[in-house]
Amino acid sequence: MEKTYLLAAGDRRQFWLSRFLVPKGQVYTLGVPGLEDNVPDQPVDALILPTPCFTAGGRLHGQREGLDPSALSGLYDEHTRVYGGAVPEQMETWLPGCSHVTDLLLDPAVKAANGRLTAEAAVELTAERLEGSLFGLPCLILGYGCVAKPLASLLMSLHASVTVAARRAAARAEAVQGGCLVCDFNCLPASPRVVFNTVPAAVLKPDTLNILGEECLWVELASVPGGLPTGYDPNFSVLRANSLPGRRLPRSAAATLLEGILRCEVNV
Repeated sequence: MEKTYLLAAGDRRQFWLSRFLVPKGQVYTLGVPGLEDNVPDQPVDALILPTPCFTAGGRLHGQREGLDPSALSGLYDEHTRVYGGAVPEQMETWLPGCSHVTDLLLDPAVKAANGRLTAEAAVELTAERLEGSLFGLPCLILGYGCVAKPLASLLMSLHASVTVAARRAAARAEAVQGGCLVCDFNCLPASPRVVFNTVPAAVLKPDTLNILGEECLWVELASVPGGLPTGYDPNFSVLRANSLPGRRLPRSAAATLLEGILRCEVNV
């Protein structure tokens, strides 16, 4: 029997996922940008939610105010496999009766691929904001995880001067092996032109932030709350660059999510 998929709300990633899934089975959509609603008359085999799934108010991320999850009532049951990103603790409250839930952002391969896509999009977006090349620019990366590592490599391929600030000695040692300069969060290099923050916490104190200078561009890549202290008024420019794979490279990001879904289905 042909497998059935329902994609609900989301962004352009959902649009591309719907296209990629057509050869795999019958595809339905509800609230997906660029597509007409087409809902099944019985529960589907797989329900694909946005990445991230829900807003703080419990609606599915999507256009304008998002989609009320009650719109999915009757379109899934206890046998439906549910996929999404950043699955919240309130999932059972907001989407009652879903028993088989997979958070795609916990898949190591998806996480690594999203890191690479974020790095690529961050460099492109930063160059646009600067209206110039990153060639030779002194850049500081805060953190050294799945986004920071490919970002450092990409920046060095552009011959930028890259310093990595990391708390753990092991992370700094790994960055040195990758060809970067390193420091800790209490002793930053002088006058970086661009700071890429990948740490979802305020790891720099205001006194440290104040030395960055008005010529510096802070590129915020971390999830909320980000790397700037609450209420802090920076004297430098800030570029909010969260969720870049979905915003800038949705087709590639959708292909990454598809691979995660198919891996799960193989293991069922």
